[in-house]
Amino acid sequence: MGSARLARSGTPADHGFIVVDREPTPDVFLDEPIIGWRVWNLSEDPTGPLLHPAGAGVDAWQPGRSVEARCGVPSLLTGRRNPHPAPDLRCQCGIHASRSLASFEPSRPAWPPTPVIGTVAIWGRIVEHERGWRAQFAYPGRLRLVCAMCAWFEPGPGLPVVVHAFSGRLYTLCPVHRGGIELPDGRRTRPTGIDPKALQDRLLDGYAVDIVPVEALETLFGRPATTVPPTYIPTIRVVPVEEEGRSRAGSLRSLLDALGW
Repeated sequence: MGSARLARSGTPADHGFIVVDREPTPDVFLDEPIIGWRVWNLSEDPTGPLLHPAGAGVDAWQPGRSVEARCGVPSLLTGRRNPHPAPDLRCQCGIHASRSLASFEPSRPAWPPTPVIGTVAIWGRIVEHERGWRAQFAYPGRLRLVCAMCAWFEPGPGLPVVVHAFSGRLYTLCPVHRGGIELPDGRRTRPTGIDPKALQDRLLDGYAVDIVPVEALETLFGRPATTVPPTYIPTIRVVPVEEEGRSRAGSLRSLLDALGW
């Protein structure tokens, strides 16, 4: 599906994922797309798998529709400026894309760890940074489901064998991390019974894109584990496989989990 030919439907987008590590270049307008890298969160909607922005974005990426950026940065961080077109040189708004996977730095604590990695076509008004770009329009190029823990937390095989859920989002996990993810407050992701291969096929079909070759992502899965923070800093943890299906949350936490909080 050619991104530049998609209907520019005005769907708002996200901002704030790549590291803005130096002063940006003046913005330019490009009709031909630039290809970068992105990560996404994922949900299962009645119409099929749906991509959600990572970071501070608020709007889902609808299949078959280009995404148009809008500024969602809180007014306190923008100097209480009036609404403005995105991307803007004096802001961090826009659809972020990175030049390479090396631009994505794992962090700990890290929540939520994103289960979708892929390329993205960006065009329109572009602001360039050292590690990537902020753009006006975008659409996914290629996508792949990965183990959310292998990619961002600690090394592992990378390819998912189970799908977990928490608060309306899906998390694909490999054999090493299939026990799930535990939040600092004791709540855990839950197995769904969804087949990750079938989920990936439906994701690719829904967005009419190809899969990212696994060879392109192997460097992510072999990186050293993220640094364990001091004990006073809350962090997520991997649930051992032998604890799979057993909850450590008390009755109040179970109630909050059921309510999606």
